[in-house]
Amino acid sequence: MRTTAILNQKGGVAKTTTTVNMAAILAADYRRRVLVVDADSQANTTEFLGGQLLGRSTFADMLRRMEVNDPVCKTGLPGVQLLPADDSLMDLDLSKVEGKTVDVACLRNYLKQHNTAFDNVLVDCPPAFNAASAAALLAADDVIIPIKMDAFSLRGMANLMRQIKNMQKINPRLRLAGLLPTMTYKSAAVDEAMEVLKASGLPVFPAIRRTPKVDDMTFAGTPLIQCSPRSAACMDYRRFVVEYLKGGELHG
Repeated sequence: MRTTAILNQKGGVAKTTTTVNMAAILAADYRRRVLVVDADSQANTTEFLGGQLLGRSTFADMLRRMEVNDPVCKTGLPGVQLLPADDSLMDLDLSKVEGKTVDVACLRNYLKQHNTAFDNVLVDCPPAFNAASAAALLAADDVIIPIKMDAFSLRGMANLMRQIKNMQKINPRLRLAGLLPTMTYKSAAVDEAMEVLKASGLPVFPAIRRTPKVDDMTFAGTPLIQCSPRSAACMDYRRFVVEYLKGGELHG
């Protein structure tokens, strides 16, 4: 089982889009058993995947140390299951971790108990470093950072990498799988930003091109491989998944 956190403190960089398309491709093209963990209080991934919350435990319940009952639910995608989120995640911050009222080891412990149930676990992290993202990084084997090619995103990379390095002190197996440029298009500024990424010495995945088909996907409620398999973004996500898998399974 390989657990990957999809992380960036900046919003609007395609974390959720990356998570759901990556999950769909892993399940459909590679027959992987995928668990998607929605760690964002906006719960966009939960909504997209059709997670039914009625009477079901959520990721927030696990963090609160509540007794959870069957927190994982099926989705509309064969081979993909979901640990859903709700807006109560907004109430859980790092100050409560220090007060021992939040269990940031909950996801790591849950996955240890179910390590034969899934091949890949993808965690859609919130655009903030809080209790939910700390729990994700504590459980993860690696991190993918979707990044939009603008100056604000590039300037935020140093702080984000510092936080990942801090988490490596308590989770030594955590590594950076790579940066994933998203929503790219032909532009001198984008080309310059790509050169900055490549010069950073950090691993960089093939870029995902900008296309209106991604917006269409959110309205359709289906991943690109179903609603627009020939779109540029879908082809790019498939190429990205190939490179992700080449990184190797960290744990059998």
